[in-house]
Amino acid sequence: MTPRVRHCVECPKCLTRYLVGFSPYRNGSYLMPLSLDLSEEWTLYCSCGRPPISTRRNWNELKLYAVSNQAHDRGYRAHEEIVLVRKKSQFSG
Repeated sequence: MTPRVRHCVECPKCLTRYLVGFSPYRNGSYLMPLSLDLSEEWTLYCSCGRPPISTRRNWNELKLYAVSNQAHDRGYRAHEEIVLVRKKSQFSG
């Protein structure tokens, strides 16, 4: 099957990648918008640390990833299972 392409937030400590829009996650992590009326910035609270590791991200910092159906159903996966999509330059042959 063809993987889906989605925006994800990555935990800098454990490198788990979380799909935006699936919070809260089954592993206890969650992604919170910084304001209720503006969803362009979020804080990821990853359950890999005690207290949870917090990482702030802006919409334009999010990258596109190829996400398998299994990872999409869960909403997160290890970095080996959700792969960064490299965009081709408009100038590349």
